[in-house]
Amino acid sequence: MQFINNIFGAILNFIFEGVALISPIAALGITIILFTLVTRALLTPFQLSSQRTSRAMGKIQPELKRIQDKYKDKKDQASQLKYSQEMQSLYKKYKINPLAGCLPLLIQFPLIIALFNVLREPARYITRLANEYTQIASSIMSVLPNGAYEKFIDPEVLKNVELTTRQTFDLANTEQFGQFLSHLSTHQWDQFLSKMGDATRTLIEPAMQLKERYETFLGVSVVDTPQMLVSNGLWLAIIVPIIAGASTYIFSKITMAANASMQQSASGAKNGQPDTAQSMMKTMNIMMPIMTGFFSWTMPIGLALYWIAGNVIMMGQQFVVNKYLEKKDAELDAQLRKEQEEAIKNNKTQKKKVMKKVPVQKTEEPIKQETEGIKTIVAADGTKTYKKTVVKRVPIQKSESQEEVTTQNTSNKE
Repeated sequence: MQFINNIFGAILNFIFEGVALISPIAALGITIILFTLVTRALLTPFQLSSQRTSRAMGKIQPELKRIQDKYKDKKDQASQLKYSQEMQSLYKKYKINPLAGCLPLLIQFPLIIALFNVLREPARYITRLANEYTQIASSIMSVLPNGAYEKFIDPEVLKNVELTTRQTFDLANTEQFGQFLSHLSTHQWDQFLSKMGDATRTLIEPAMQLKERYETFLGVSVVDTPQMLVSNGLWLAIIVPIIAGASTYIFSKITMAANASMQQSASGAKNGQPDTAQSMMKTMNIMMPIMTGFFSWTMPIGLALYWIAGNVIMMGQQFVVNKYLEKKDAELDAQLRKEQEEAIKNNKTQKKKVMKKVPVQKTEEPIKQETEGIKTIVAADGTKTYKKTVVKRVPIQKSESQEEVTTQNTSNKE
């Protein structure tokens, strides 16, 4: 996991260096937004693969169900092997990887944890920011040597920082002392500096000003938590977790609406039965915004900024993804429609009526006049012969490959 942390940390550091060269003001907040954009771009292929698989599985559901019904009551090894082979052939035919639906989530999970670790300790991975904290720590230690500064650190604050970071800080070490200082909120900094006197504050003031320019974004420090800001009287900070939760909810609704028809098709809900998959999705769409809002309330604003920026970026990204998936859906629909038409054509039994001519016995009564279909033949001796061809039409079944056969019989009556 640390290897992945270092990779994302290097990306974060590279972006920060570029932003700080342009302007140090709000550099950390801008870096987090750009960092979010980069990571979302890296995760886009997984998102495409997952959503395409979900939609394609919905479209081929009738084929899947046909195979499942075919082997439903066949539990022997040979039947199960044929079932597996037919399923694999179906997936191969439509270029579907069934693992693509869940694999991206498994891949993204450690990446998200790594992102969380990096954004929770930006001074650990951003060289320029780490140098500022090390400079501040070195100045404090030079004014108050022999660990005298440690008595000004609230033991409860030190305990909470070590609990959050899951590491122990050696405050006698300049770099570790600087890393500890990077976790202090604005209020905790004020308390710490007020105990050390004006001389120390004056000494570290240049480095503190630069640190604040780096970390301040829209009037607040991204290392502060909304909970702490509200407790110190900045009630407007409550809007941060609200926006984080609301943006998560909106993005979830957009995603669910885009895949609603596919999910319904894939779930196989019938006769008004509840769709389990959709019910679970609706539950997640309610729980995720609540969880995001809660974490944004208790975590540094930098993490909330990452979630908010990520949701906004993914909303726009989903629009592009939908366009791509609609194109793939159209290709799959055309393939399914063509195969369906061919199946109907091959399995259709065509019925045709064939004219079969059979003889009919005529009466002995002389025919007085000629009508259509009756021919009068007068012999040399004056004898008249009446000849009539009668056609009786009888429908019979005939396949397309057979030739039409016509049988004609003639009855002569003198």
